[in-house]
Amino acid sequence: MEKVSTDVLIIGGGLAAMMAALEAFAFTSSVLMVSKGKIGRSGATLWAGANLAAVLPDAVEGGDSIDFHVEDTFSGGGCINDLKLIRVLAENAPGDLLLLEKLGVSFLKRNGRFDLRQPPGHRNPRTVFTLNPNVPMKIRGKTITDPLRQAVLAKDITTVEGVSIIRLITEDGRIAGAIGLLRKSGEIIAIECKAAVIASGGAGSLYEVNTNPNDLTGDSYALGLEAGCSLRDMEFVQFFPCFHLGSPRITIHTPLFSDGAVLRNKEGERFLAKYDAERMELGTRDAIAQAIYREIEEGSGIDGGVYADLTGIPSELISFRFPDLLRLFRKHGIDLEREWIRVAPAAHFFMGGVVIDERCRTSIHGLFAAGEATGGVHGANRLSGNGLSDPLVFGRIAGREAALYAEDTKKIRASQDVVSIASACKGEGMERGKITEIRDRIRQLMTHKVGIIRKGTGLEEASGELGSLRGLFDLKGPAGEKAMGDYFEVRSMLIAALAVARSALFREESRGAHMREDFPTNKPEMVRSICVRLDNGEIKPSFQS
Repeated sequence: MEKVSTDVLIIGGGLAAMMAALEAFAFTSSVLMVSKGKIGRSGATLWAGANLAAVLPDAVEGGDSIDFHVEDTFSGGGCINDLKLIRVLAENAPGDLLLLEKLGVSFLKRNGRFDLRQPPGHRNPRTVFTLNPNVPMKIRGKTITDPLRQAVLAKDITTVEGVSIIRLITEDGRIAGAIGLLRKSGEIIAIECKAAVIASGGAGSLYEVNTNPNDLTGDSYALGLEAGCSLRDMEFVQFFPCFHLGSPRITIHTPLFSDGAVLRNKEGERFLAKYDAERMELGTRDAIAQAIYREIEEGSGIDGGVYADLTGIPSELISFRFPDLLRLFRKHGIDLEREWIRVAPAAHFFMGGVVIDERCRTSIHGLFAAGEATGGVHGANRLSGNGLSDPLVFGRIAGREAALYAEDTKKIRASQDVVSIASACKGEGMERGKITEIRDRIRQLMTHKVGIIRKGTGLEEASGELGSLRGLFDLKGPAGEKAMGDYFEVRSMLIAALAVARSALFREESRGAHMREDFPTNKPEMVRSICVRLDNGEIKPSFQS
């Protein structure tokens, strides 16, 4: 077994993790970055639409303000977000976006000024897209991750790819280290650290149709819970309203609807007039996704979807802002300026996650978290552009705070025997075929019982079966080293799925992305977050105190 030691351990390989590593390295040279996939080439950032929300100088000149950004994010999140976290996001996003530009990220501009957009939920234009030359549309986030990867590799930051962190080690309420798994060989790595940052993203793989890469399996949530942290807002899973159902399989960005795109049912009607006549296509993502789902369920869809009509966007505007989108569809024989396309919602983003404060601190001393791994910033629904501004801002903060904590902390050696911990990770029991079968069942349960529209009976069924499957995992280990990577991924999926299902069952109302058919309205007494924690091994929800 290999043993390594570092001051700061960064877990993840996307935007939050890379920003954390770069910031931590400014304070200490002892930084270790561990990623399940290739750093900058895996995780949700790579597949993101590459637009960030920030009140830049050009936005201020147009009448925008930090306070407006805070108010829009709070309102869009169903008023259960943490206002302190929102303000940290809004105040730091402008400067951090300009830092991204210094690090080599190029942004779309007109006459030297940022081309600001106004996606649904924002009262003013305040999002900006990256410039996208020669990058495939599906991985547009590469325009962000490539420059950051180069910046990380240019430093003396130790990076290890192809390793899953499967357990955090704590001692007397403090972080002491972690257990890593080399995914190809099944070899165990023991890591000692003074501080650690969880920045390994969300759990899109819980759903059959999603916009995320396959490596997002809820690792962040499982690590946090099992270390002793609470998770908040896990019932709120955002479904991206418009995911193209044919080829190419990509998202249709929501800012297109502020440019003139509309949604139509099989009769060609703009059906959103039935659901939100005031905002129409400019409603928040939760409202649009739910309306599309209902239209399909009521028989007004077309082959499991609805139409997105982009033909009303002025040609010069879509050619300037989305030339790559036009080119991609033309390669597949579709002219977006003349033809409608078929779209449907897909699981996209987790608003919930590890509970943090404004300095990204968790309840475990020396353990920090950032990005989609955390909850509190977005509440019940995330606004477009905030999804990347969040890991950008809080990734930097987490890295800085972790390094400063490590600077003032003596390294502690866990009294637990890491060798015995590693040995317990191995066993002769569950074959890879059975692990795959359970993975598929989790995805079925989450899609059909814990999806866009939920019912108490379905949530109870999902929670019960997921609990039984988790019990099976606790009784059996993986059958040999080759099955270990899949085993621990599915184990994380079960923990994350249970956190979502039990939080959703506990919230007996509808709010934001959480729609209960049996409780279809908001309840004033429930304008607060639900937290889940491990209690004697059981995942239990309660209202945040």
